[in-house]
This record gives sequence, structure tokens and C-alpha cells, in this order.
Amino acid sequence: MVVLFDIDGTLIDHNQAEAIAVAALRRRLASAESGDTFLNRWRTAFERHYIRYLSGELSIQEQRRERFREVVEPTLSDAAADELSAAYIDEYLLACSLYPDVEPALARLTAYRMGIISNGERSQQHGKLARAGIAHYFDALIFSAECGVAKPAPDIFQLACVAMGVQPSEAVYVGDRQDVDAEAARRAGLRGIWLDRSAGTHSEDPRTSIDSLLTLPIALALFEGAPEPSA
Repeated sequence: MVVLFDIDGTLIDHNQAEAIAVAALRRRLASAESGDTFLNRWRTAFERHYIRYLSGELSIQEQRRERFREVVEPTLSDAAADELSAAYIDEYLLACSLYPDVEPALARLTAYRMGIISNGERSQQHGKLARAGIAHYFDALIFSAECGVAKPAPDIFQLACVAMGVQPSEAVYVGDRQDVDAEAARRAGLRGIWLDRSAGTHSEDPRTSIDSLLTLPIALALFEGAPEPSA
């Protein structure tokens, strides 16, 4: 059995890094909006245009431009949007950090081969793992910008299984989004686990959802010793 992970919201604390980078963007723009209002508008725009990227309507760069046009100014040129995007990404990457449970969990899972499936670009996403000191744990890194397909499409999960040399039924995928990660993985034939850090209590069955990566070894032991639960 192999274990595959999402990155943002699963290994890297995306929400914290996003909030720090958005605050820097607000200062850069000298916005009169409150910090909370500006952040909420950003997150709404992010979700709206990220969904368009997942559907194939926009490229990664196009969805970034549309996000900045919605938040800052509808008439922003591509060049102006790209400049703001680059500054935002720099701030975001500087603010990226691991959740506290990540390193202890990965250290307990070294008996398993591990990999990554992430919607994003290799340079940025692999950079996060490398700066956090955990890149060495992963044998295969699958990024949507390289393979031309993004989660929740089943192809990206199946490509990861090919890269790891296993059948989908021999792979477990862990991610922080129930729809794009856990359910999509199950539809592709993998065993999908939803990492719901907001739950606060352990799921009755960790083979379907967990609230900490420290629970993952229990889920894997159950997978190896009992029938898979229904989706």
C-alpha cells in the first residue's frame, strides 16, 4: 500500500499563509477596507476562479488574473495582474509553514512509500515541501500544471498510481477537501480519506475521515486488516 497526500491545507497551513499574504496585498494597495472584509472578498474570488480552473475553463495563470481583477479592479491589464500576483505569491511562500502534526506523522509512516498529488505548478509546490524539509519523504510528485489534468478528475489520481507502480486499490489519498480530495480519490478507485482539521473529534471510522494526520497510521492499519468501508 502507498500513501498519497495533497499539499495545501493538508501538509502546508494554507489558510495562515494566505491571510498573511492578503494582509500584505491590502497594505500594498492602501485599501480602506477592513482586514476581515478584504480577506473574505479574496477568499470568495479565489474559490470562484479556482473552480473555473478545475473545470478546465481557465489556466492557472488566467485564474490568478481573474481573481485580482475581481478583488482589485476589473480593468487590470494582464501585466498589472501578473505583477500583483507575483508579489502576493512571494509573500505567501514566505509565510508557508507545516501544520504541527505533519512531521511526526510522516516520521511514523516511513514503512510506506509516499507521494504527492497537487493542483499547481512544480516549482511552487515542490518548493514548499523543500523549504519545509519534508520533500525527501515522497517518491512521486504529480502536479496538475505538468500533467494537464487537475483534481477532481480521476486521471490525475491514476497517473500517480502509475508513477508509484501500484493499482488504485493499493493507494490511499489524504486531502483536506471532501469533494476534490477524498470523494474524487474514491471515484478513481483509491481509498480516500478526508482530513477535516475543523472536526475537533475523531471520526467513528478513520478510513473515511480524520481530524489529524497523527490518526492516519490507525486508518492504514484498518485498511490492511479489514474490508474497506462503503464510500
